[in-house]
Amino acid sequence: MEFSFSTRAKSSKIYVSYKNPLTGRYGTKHSTGTSDPVEAEKIAYKWLITGEFDKKDDCTQRSLLDAIKLATLTMNDAKEIIEILKSKNLVSSAVLKSDRASISFGEFLENFWDYDNSPYVKEKLRKKHGIHKRYVARCSGAVKNYWKPYFGDATLGSVNREQLNAFIDMIGALEKPASAKGKNAVIKAGTLPLKWAARNDILEKDITAGFLLYSGEEKKREILTPELLRAIFSRKWKTESAKLANILAMCTGLRAGEIQGLRKCDLGESCVYVKHSWNLADGLKTTKNTESRIAEIVFPEIMGALIDLAEANPWNEGLEGYVFWASVPNKPIESKGWLKELRDICNEVGIQDASWVTFHAWRHFFTTHMSGKIEDKLLQKATGHKTLSMLEHYADHRKPEDIKNLKIAQKEVFEQFLENINE
Repeated sequence: MEFSFSTRAKSSKIYVSYKNPLTGRYGTKHSTGTSDPVEAEKIAYKWLITGEFDKKDDCTQRSLLDAIKLATLTMNDAKEIIEILKSKNLVSSAVLKSDRASISFGEFLENFWDYDNSPYVKEKLRKKHGIHKRYVARCSGAVKNYWKPYFGDATLGSVNREQLNAFIDMIGALEKPASAKGKNAVIKAGTLPLKWAARNDILEKDITAGFLLYSGEEKKREILTPELLRAIFSRKWKTESAKLANILAMCTGLRAGEIQGLRKCDLGESCVYVKHSWNLADGLKTTKNTESRIAEIVFPEIMGALIDLAEANPWNEGLEGYVFWASVPNKPIESKGWLKELRDICNEVGIQDASWVTFHAWRHFFTTHMSGKIEDKLLQKATGHKTLSMLEHYADHRKPEDIKNLKIAQKEVFEQFLENINE
């Protein structure tokens, strides 16, 4: 190895620097501590022979770094270097340009929640798992409003647990969404794709493992009192179909989308067959838990009103026509009108601010007032509040006595509210 000597203007001491064989450049100058050229040369050779020059100039490490800079490396070489750095605990992860994880994190999330192109959605549909466009759209909105602005140009593979934890803390500090449920929905819009990426070997590991979501009591949904209900259903409504939809929800616990999804072919003699649900994003789709059920209608006047409304469908759609038809063909009326009329009637009977009244509260009303009247498993069958395993267990076991008990309970609970239904 070559070296050279030099002196400085304000010192008589001789300095030595060693030439890097890879770059051809000389390293840092170090004082030999002597002004004698012969002695300086001896010291320089001594440092070279003993390896002392490495310690003084860090030549081994420097040569290594220079070698990496100048070498023509393959992707396999890069992977090997990364593994060495990991083994020395100098890096936790790294992303090669050829890796699928080298894509933009924001673009990955956007594609993940693109209903028509998402590999995750295609996987769910292929396995016949329910996933609806409205849910995907909500997650896409969370990505656009929270995840992309926070992570900017970061690549998928560069996102780590520390950054993820900081993001979750940031969401927790926001005023909106205010509820734990809302905050968790935003968080899951990003953590679910990360879990999927790890499961599909796009990421080396699941960096979301072990994270705790926010907890807290959700605001209880208020329900109308029996006294108010009697007044509400004795009033004249603007449209009889809105009144009928609210009564049906109260007496059966059906969701708004399930009522919208009812077609003429779903009407039985004293029941409705709940096979579908409706929303603007998906149109006619499966029910929330993907399973059908039967909702018993104990009051003949309600069943008759449903049949009459279905028969009045002006669009000549036969058995496929919607019961709660709209002013245009092939779709049901929007449920927001049902809620508006309900709130208007609430105002008429003395509720000054009816903003707390929701259509979904009928489901809670039904469950609350039927609880204790029938067995829990029968109530779950009536409302569709079931896990898939429970559905499979109970789906083919509708005993005659169950139907009888359900109808007795429905008549006992709801008859008092419907005394003036035809007035």
